[in-house]
Amino acid sequence: MTGDELHEAHRKLGLSASRAARLFMVSSGRTVRRWWSGERDVPGPVIVLTRALVESPSVRRFFGVTIDEG
Repeated sequence: MTGDELHEAHRKLGLSASRAARLFMVSSGRTVRRWWSGERDVPGPVIVLTRALVESPSVRRFFGVTIDEG
C-alpha cells in the first residue's frame, strides 16, 4: 500500500493524522503524515489494519470508526 492509498483509505474512514496515530499507537500525527507523503514506508501491520477497517463493518465497530460516504 502506498502512502497515497493509505491517505485515501484514512480519508474515507474519517481518520485525521492524530486520530490515526492513536489508533496505530504511534507517537504523533507527524508519523502518519510521513507515511502518507511517502517519506516513510507504511508498516505492514498498519496496512493490514487499514484494509480490515475499510472492508469489515465489525472491525470498524470494534475500533469506533465509520465510513465517510460523502
